[in-house]
Amino acid sequence: MKHWSQYWKSSNALSSFAEGDAGRGYDGDVRTFWEFHLKDLDDNAVVVDVGTGNGALALLARQFAKQQKKDWTVHGVDAAAINPVEDVDGLPELKAMLSEIQFHGETDMSKLPFDDASVDCVVSQFAFEYADKKAAMKEILRVLKPGGKLVMLAHHHKSTIMQDSKTGVRVFDYTLNETPLFMQADLLLRIGLQYLKAGSVESWKTSQHGQATEKTTRWIMDMLRERFSSEAERVWVDDIIGRVARLIQVVDDADKAEQALRALGQEYNILLAHLMRVQDQVNASLTEADVKAMIKSAGKASKQNDYSDFVIGSEPFAWAIEIVKKAD
Repeated sequence: MKHWSQYWKSSNALSSFAEGDAGRGYDGDVRTFWEFHLKDLDDNAVVVDVGTGNGALALLARQFAKQQKKDWTVHGVDAAAINPVEDVDGLPELKAMLSEIQFHGETDMSKLPFDDASVDCVVSQFAFEYADKKAAMKEILRVLKPGGKLVMLAHHHKSTIMQDSKTGVRVFDYTLNETPLFMQADLLLRIGLQYLKAGSVESWKTSQHGQATEKTTRWIMDMLRERFSSEAERVWVDDIIGRVARLIQVVDDADKAEQALRALGQEYNILLAHLMRVQDQVNASLTEADVKAMIKSAGKASKQNDYSDFVIGSEPFAWAIEIVKKAD
């Protein structure tokens, strides 16, 4: 969970899609989906976003309530250590809206801080499936009011997101764990540091040790580009290689060499944490059998349940799942 806590603190993203526009909140078909499922809630409803991260879905719910002139109480729960009001930079309006949401960090879905039958709607986007699903389902049904509902978009094993994540895991795992790229770059910089303390960039570049370590480092980079040559793979491998190459290229004195050495270690840890998060995404993805089993775990406490492919364009984006608690 530490790798997720670090991500939410440092990414400045509301959701886990920091690379795209969704990093600043959900829009388009996703927003339409959520507004459809939230629109019939009462004026004073309690809405809980489980696995909230930095609050993208909780923020959407709060914004929609304002638009509909409803006074919902919105909570965001996450097992990671989160503090969106402090950690997300943005316009004052964004900060103000986030401050109206009650966030609960380091809180497991199986131990929600709400009374029995006190919540009107629990929502989740790419989050519930990371939890102990049976325990989380039981706990959510406990806190839902009779007739309350759980609505989620869950990772689909056939989605483009999952196919890309599997590619990322393969590239990252091989590069970080099976090649000496970072060790070789570290050696190159350390040799450079010694030469730069006593001489010049030219003395480093023309030395036997400098030329040998640079040649080996570049050979590893070329080997990785050759091994991962498809368009989908190159996005991932170019990111890794680019991080290393940029650090080496700026070194022209001893101080910069020392800075680059520190930064190289930091980049390795960042990429390793990224690998762990992407691996979590792959492990959390659901087949149709998984979805059916999850719904079945609701048992007699639910009166109605439904699931379907949530498609954007012509590709499955997620599983859309709704479970309604049986009324007394």
